[in-house]
Amino acid sequence: MNQVHVRPEFKTNNKFLILLYKIAAFLVSIPLIFIYVPLRWVARFLAKFILWVPRFVTYIIRDVKEMFQPKNRTKEQLQEIERKRKEKELRKENEQPNRLTSILASIKKFLLYVIEPHPYKGTNSFVMYIEIHTTGEKVSAQHNRNFIFFLVPALGAFILIVIVPFLMGLYYSLTDWTGLNNGSEVFVGLDNYSNIFSDYKFVYSFMRTSLYSILNVIVINTVAFSLALLVTQNLKLKNVYRAGFFIPNLIGGLVLGYIWQFIYLNVFPAVADTVPFIGNFLDHSLIGQRASAGEAMGALIGVVTWQYAGYIMMIYIAALQNVPQDLIEASKIDGANSFQRLRTIIFPLVAQAFTISLFLTLVTSFKQYDTVYALTQGGPTNLIPTWLANFMDEPFYKTVETLDLMANNIYQTAFGYGEMGIGQAKAIIFFIILMLVSIAQVTYSQKREVEL
Repeated sequence: MNQVHVRPEFKTNNKFLILLYKIAAFLVSIPLIFIYVPLRWVARFLAKFILWVPRFVTYIIRDVKEMFQPKNRTKEQLQEIERKRKEKELRKENEQPNRLTSILASIKKFLLYVIEPHPYKGTNSFVMYIEIHTTGEKVSAQHNRNFIFFLVPALGAFILIVIVPFLMGLYYSLTDWTGLNNGSEVFVGLDNYSNIFSDYKFVYSFMRTSLYSILNVIVINTVAFSLALLVTQNLKLKNVYRAGFFIPNLIGGLVLGYIWQFIYLNVFPAVADTVPFIGNFLDHSLIGQRASAGEAMGALIGVVTWQYAGYIMMIYIAALQNVPQDLIEASKIDGANSFQRLRTIIFPLVAQAFTISLFLTLVTSFKQYDTVYALTQGGPTNLIPTWLANFMDEPFYKTVETLDLMANNIYQTAFGYGEMGIGQAKAIIFFIILMLVSIAQVTYSQKREVEL
């Protein structure tokens, strides 16, 4: 009696335990899929090939014999050939099988056994789960195997390039690693982390990064959404405008920084000298040593907005094009003005685009490094703010870099001062801050989508 293949059921309703169960099955399935399944496929292919060879040879011999037989045979000759063939088959049936025949029959039986599928007939639910979902013969298992075949190389690269270095960095953040004492670093525990929060430069860098990120997110999204509204109107050259606004995004951050450094240090002063009205406002470079912290940050935000607004604009364009025109036409008939249509129709329907765009600009702002390095290398240098000096109990004559954002501060600590352990600890804190801020932003934006 054939055993019924029962689908394994979980013995618990705990979602966490079920997740661990599935992860364990996935990890066990990986070597089976990459070793057992290919070996099974090769074994079946060889078995089919071995069984096919004798048939092929017999077919060839028969055709060769027929080539030398007379073409026009009489009916009596054909009957005689058929009689001899039947007598030959009858003799083979009556003959006692010799040892060679028995061996060949056993080999054939074994090869047919290899070709046939062999489902698991045990009672182990874990093995049954693996067979049903990954190693079995069902179509769903074959689809899962194809998925894993494509997933594992990318997942392996992600683990090797991202997860392993992150775990190594977490360990090095607890040591006095300098990059030169590999293998002899001393475990210092949380000393690196305590030193970070007593470092006034890092605290100032965090505050400046937070302020820069908030302003940058607001400016970029405002400009990008405005441009998207503009180029989705019935303009003759709207495709040209879209391409023109997007092109700055194709310029790398370093190249962009050096271009705008030249503009701020050479072009703007030359224009200010030529036009007296402008010279009253631009009597010094916005990124030079005479620039204030606000001027330097405004200059950086202008550069990043010029580069990144075109990219965010494309996201808003895609969302605006999906807004049903029937609603727009109906609101016009009802007498709604442009602002009312924007607030009550367009904003709610493009809320998902806002979530994505806010997340991208927020993460990009926090990780800003290359443009800052090329534009000012963290400068200009100013005296430490009074509030920070009082808060950190530092003397007022100390200086800070006004655009020393967190990414730049981490780089300078690790590679500028050779304090790799402290730099790695700062990177871990930076990762935690960015993760918490990103999760909070996405969660809040998704709730707003529902409310709208």
